[in-house]
Amino acid sequence: MKWLITLGLSVGLSMGLQAGASAMTVEEFDVYKQPGLDKPVISFEDIRPLIEQHRQNPLFAFTKLGSSLQGTPIYQIKMGRGDTKVFAWSQMHGDEPTATAAVFDLLKYISDDAQSEWRDSWMEHITLYIIPMVNPDGAVANTRVNAQGIDINRDALALQSPEGRILMDAAKRIQPHYGFNLHDQNRFHAAGDAKNPATISLLAPAYNEARDINESRKRAMQLIAYIKPLIDAEIPNHLGRYDDTYSIRSFGDTFSSMGISTVLVEAGGHRGDDNRQVPRRLNFLMYVKWLDAIASGSYRNADLADHDAIPFNQRGMKDVVLSNVTLTLHNQPALVDVAFELDVYGTSGQARIDDIGDLSIFGGYHTFDAEGLHYKPGKAFELTESVQLTVDRYLALLRDGYSHFTGDAELLDNQTELPVLLNPQRRVPAEQLVRQRSATFLLSNEQGVQYAVVNGQVINTQTAEVLYPFGT
Repeated sequence: MKWLITLGLSVGLSMGLQAGASAMTVEEFDVYKQPGLDKPVISFEDIRPLIEQHRQNPLFAFTKLGSSLQGTPIYQIKMGRGDTKVFAWSQMHGDEPTATAAVFDLLKYISDDAQSEWRDSWMEHITLYIIPMVNPDGAVANTRVNAQGIDINRDALALQSPEGRILMDAAKRIQPHYGFNLHDQNRFHAAGDAKNPATISLLAPAYNEARDINESRKRAMQLIAYIKPLIDAEIPNHLGRYDDTYSIRSFGDTFSSMGISTVLVEAGGHRGDDNRQVPRRLNFLMYVKWLDAIASGSYRNADLADHDAIPFNQRGMKDVVLSNVTLTLHNQPALVDVAFELDVYGTSGQARIDDIGDLSIFGGYHTFDAEGLHYKPGKAFELTESVQLTVDRYLALLRDGYSHFTGDAELLDNQTELPVLLNPQRRVPAEQLVRQRSATFLLSNEQGVQYAVVNGQVINTQTAEVLYPFGT
């Protein structure tokens, strides 16, 4: 099975965005949220019917720019009639689909006749070009790279991937004034020193090694400064900024060196948000607000100090952090924190022990204070005959020191909805906790086993409560 990590805080977004004359509410966004894209993997087959639907709309001009290595079409969508050219592209990395969903939310919003006044307000000034999926081969395989194994975002110089060549040719033909490079980022990025995930991270890429600020790059920085109050209001202390070290092979830096005011947008993790729907909504809000600001020029009043105030991303998040676990070796007790990494969207479904020690500088998507509880290795229950696993029997086994099962899976009749680990692919830790081994062990005190950690999930052995069930 696949574990889906809960990435997000249950925060209601106020959606206080001005789109034309009217404010958008949460309910209004839900109307424009494109169905079928609330999922961890989005491939070309998911957007093909949407492309066919929107290409019937005279507001949009579709052009097939070429094909991926495996023959999937790559489309450009053009809209508007203004002199200012804005270029956006998503899913250059195939396993980064959040912006693709947000782009189709935007298209649905633009298509609504009720938005005609707002639509005309920016279409008079802007021509918008979007490539909604640069890397369809990577998307269907759910990999960062294309079918050649090339990271397209490191191919701006060599241009050995057909997808990279398509993107570069489009930029040279369009000659945009503004570029929006739309990505997903690693869920372990934190927003500066805050122990929160960087749900949105932004960058105005450098155009040279010296990281100078010319007029073009200044405009990109002002676009970021302009959007900062929106993000701060919606998700306080969840906004980060990337280091601007120049990368000669990357498209954002290359486009910046071509005089395109380029903004990198990275959608990150959020507590309680498996499929990154919080950053999806924020992406949509930013697109609308940026279109308004570019059309009116209002962003040019933004203070660069607001850009510089955004904290840098840090490697500051863990999937799960158990704090204050008592670990006794050679009769010497120590209080340690234990972090787990979950196999998010992977194939094994196996959580592993990621780190042990003082982890107080890290935030966790899930946290549990194990003060007063001792590490106890779990035993394997060998399946030699049929076992009907009810909740009561499972809790009794956990309290008796069993943490997992081995043997013939057909012999286990699991009648519970609790986490159960059968034939772990990673070794289960024995006398001591060991990094990279299965996040499966017990927590006990003088009264016996109180909690069982089963494949990264914590079960109360008295009440059967799962402290942070995945997917909630």
